[in-house]
Amino acid sequence: MMIMKIEKGKYGYLNLRHKTVALRTAAMLAFTLFLVLMGRVVMVQYGKVFIICAIISTIPAAMSAVNLIMFLRFKTGKTETYEQIEAVKGNIPVLYDCVVTTDESSYGLNSIAVVNKNIIGFSEYSGVDTQRLERYFSYITKKSGFKNWNIKVFLDLDKYKNRLIYLNEKNVTANSADAEMLDLIKAISL
Repeated sequence: MMIMKIEKGKYGYLNLRHKTVALRTAAMLAFTLFLVLMGRVVMVQYGKVFIICAIISTIPAAMSAVNLIMFLRFKTGKTETYEQIEAVKGNIPVLYDCVVTTDESSYGLNSIAVVNKNIIGFSEYSGVDTQRLERYFSYITKKSGFKNWNIKVFLDLDKYKNRLIYLNEKNVTANSADAEMLDLIKAISL
């Protein structure tokens, strides 16, 4: 079975990451179990060496399991939502399936648009503290040398789409700072 590659920021990224991280975690745990069995059953005279290797191999397996748990909390948004955003985004660069991590929490965002010193996001996840997320984006932008950016996170899809339409009607175009901001958002996302 071949798993296709979806880049971070593209629609479907989170669902694909669920699968790949689950497979990686299962393979690592199977390898650890294999080492234990080799040490206990097949190569008894070298059992201690295999057990030590098995213990050491649990570290990357555990790290992969933690990664899996983080990804399982979030999923790719609804296809209808994606299609509605695609229909109105025009030439505005948009990232999909982002999980922004802060010191306090992780926030799932279905979509983030960046254009002309505007960062607008949309989340359909319950419990997203939009004000805290906006403050975090403001902190990250200032810390990275980006000044005077307008940041707004919406929980209402219609308001998000209206903001995209408004920006398209103003004929705003993406610039190099927008591309750098998109890269920064990808860097702070899972």
